Amino acid sequence: MKIDIQSGIPIYLQITEQIKLSVLSGRYRSGDRLPSVRELAVGLRINPNTVVKAYQMLKDEGITDSRPGGGNFVLAQEGGDMTAQSEDIIMKEFQAVIDKAGMLNVSKERINKLFQKILSERKG
Repeated sequence: MKIDIQSGIPIYLQITEQIKLSVLSGRYRSGDRLPSVRELAVGLRINPNTVVKAYQMLKDEGITDSRPGGGNFVLAQEGGDMTAQSEDIIMKEFQAVIDKAGMLNVSKERINKLFQKILSERKG
C-alpha cells in the first residue's frame, strides 16, 4: 500500500480507498485479515491513530469487522453492492480529473476527446 502525502487527500481516506479497491478487485477476499494497525502504521510511517480511523470507516461502511484481540477482517460483499461501490470509486476519480481540468481551463469537449483517445488506445 502506498500513500501520497502531497495529494491533499487525507491519509486515512487514501487507506480506506486502497483497501476498498483491494476488496473489489479480489486481492482481499471475505474472511481475509487486514494488516494490524501497528503493522500498517509502521509500514506507511504514519501515526497508528490514522490507521484506526481508516479501519473504523471501513467497519462503519460494512466492508470489514474487527474482532477484539484478533484484528480486522474483510466481510462478505454482495455482488450488486460491489458494483455500486466500484462505480462510486470510478466516479470520484472522474470528478477529480474533471476538477483538475477545470483548474487548467480545459473544456468539456477536450476532456471528452482525451477520454475517448485513452479508451481507444486501451482497446488495442
